[in-house]
Amino acid sequence: MYNTYHGVLLKVEFKDFCKEYPGINITMQRTGGVFHDRFIVLDYGTKNERVFLCGASSKDAGARITSIVEDYGIQKYDLIIQTLLKNATLVLP
Repeated sequence: MYNTYHGVLLKVEFKDFCKEYPGINITMQRTGGVFHDRFIVLDYGTKNERVFLCGASSKDAGARITSIVEDYGIQKYDLIIQTLLKNATLVLP
């Protein structure tokens, strides 16, 4: 799904992913430049909520050794996630 030529996730690639997995609701928010680390938040606000910390940029996934680690102390992310969800939606090129 990742376009290595441009180094960015393109709207067409994201649309292709959504067509392949129509039951998955994915949102992406602008960070406002205040986050260095990358997070994956699944099922936010539900009993199945999970938070993963990504050690490197997704552009390096598969090209370099990196880690994605689940953080089980997820309550500490509540305020950060609530703030992030108020930001503008990320618009892909």
